[in-house]
Amino acid sequence: MAINLKHLETFYHFCRFQSMTRVAENMHVSQSAVSQQIQLFQEECEVKLLYREGNQYKLTDVGESIFLLSKVIFARLGQIESLVDEAKRPSSGVLRIGTTKDYAVTLMPELVSKFQDQFPQILVKLNEGNSFDLLARLRNRKEDLVVVARTNYDTCFKSFPFAIVELALVARPDHPFSQQDAVSIRDLSEAFLIIREKGSGSRDAILKKLAEHHVKPSTIIESGSLSFILAYVERRMGVSFVMANEVAEELSRGVLRKINLLEGNIRFPADVVVLREKPMMAPVRQFLGIAIKKREENCLDESS
Repeated sequence: MAINLKHLETFYHFCRFQSMTRVAENMHVSQSAVSQQIQLFQEECEVKLLYREGNQYKLTDVGESIFLLSKVIFARLGQIESLVDEAKRPSSGVLRIGTTKDYAVTLMPELVSKFQDQFPQILVKLNEGNSFDLLARLRNRKEDLVVVARTNYDTCFKSFPFAIVELALVARPDHPFSQQDAVSIRDLSEAFLIIREKGSGSRDAILKKLAEHHVKPSTIIESGSLSFILAYVERRMGVSFVMANEVAEELSRGVLRKINLLEGNIRFPADVVVLREKPMMAPVRQFLGIAIKKREENCLDESS
């Protein structure tokens, strides 16, 4: 059985108002059209939904059940209309962005600055965390979008490629690796390696690369603090993978040295991630547009 939604809507309003006149006014049709649509709906259902008692219409048991269900249907339709209207509304309000600690320093300042130049009326709230925790916050609707290292996302998420992140291996100038033109990833099997904490996208990328080359460092230290990682590398004979622009100052001062890898630096994608089922509000669409444009500019720079 195929139910005509317009006929159901007419039936729903008639049950609400108990008046052909008020239904006709509400739906901007004639009273005869209301009567005809209710009759057609009963014929579609092939069951009696209304009966007359004196000057009043009464609902049958089936009619009462359909009316109760139709309340839910049209309440949901009302919510959909509100969401669509909100998405079309001129940009204003708050945009909540979650990003990793690395990206908060390296990728986000330029991106947020461009967004605020175009949409100064929107307040941006930037929260930091590791990729795992940020995706949990997005799932719980505590963030409007997150920028994280690519991982195996749940089906509730929708991701958009944003940038390719490159990690460089760094060490003290007097570290044995610093005395060589290049080292192999396999040489890390004897190294003291400092990496991000569990849940970090960069950590997963590093361990995946090591596993591809069957490398298991003799010692691994985990930390969620870049300051600790750099301090440990500077004061001890450890090595770490970091984004080069995170340590630009330390490299320029000669406190740290970038170690060339024969296999090349570790590279992995960063994504802008949103909830798939949540309608994309105007500020999210606008931010995503800026991120995609930035990605396209980066691709042009790499190809030129």
